[in-house]
Amino acid sequence: MKLIGENSLSTILNKLLLIGFFGQVLYLGYLLFGFIVSFINQNTGSHYFPQTFRVGNFGDEIKKTNPEALSFQFKMPFSDAVTKGDYTIHTLISIIFFLGFYSMFTFYLFKIFKGMSNDIIFNKKVIIYLKQFALLNILFIPFYCILLFFIDQSLYQIDPIFILLHLSTGIIILFIMEFFKKGYELQTQTDLTI
Repeated sequence: MKLIGENSLSTILNKLLLIGFFGQVLYLGYLLFGFIVSFINQNTGSHYFPQTFRVGNFGDEIKKTNPEALSFQFKMPFSDAVTKGDYTIHTLISIIFFLGFYSMFTFYLFKIFKGMSNDIIFNKKVIIYLKQFALLNILFIPFYCILLFFIDQSLYQIDPIFILLHLSTGIIILFIMEFFKKGYELQTQTDLTI
């Protein structure tokens, strides 16, 4: 099986990444819906979806980062899985940030592999998506540090391996983008000479 081009491994990967992207967006939407329903239930005394979205003190069932905060338990549809955590604005912001980032991460990977599934892999769209993907990884670092600083009020919680991983991914993608630019230039010169 070919790695790039039509009917290749990149075609299979782009379809799997598209499914992953939609799964992440649905999960993010479900959690946001859960927080909205829980907020409405807490502030109005309503009981919408009481078995699915629960907020309260569940004893030692959930390891809390904030001992005074309420906890949430959201049952996942079509399974017995439960998402648990502190019911705070910081948790909500973290969920939106990380799931939003990794949804975009998966989306750009999908677009890059989709571009590599064509017969002409050196094209402007792939170069643009590579640049955006590299910038996404590099810009993730300051946003990640700022978010963790405001949530934890400490720089000691920031994982240097995590920062190094995204920084090196962004830099490597910038190098790959330059190779694609050179390939695109050579391809257009070849097309002009024919």
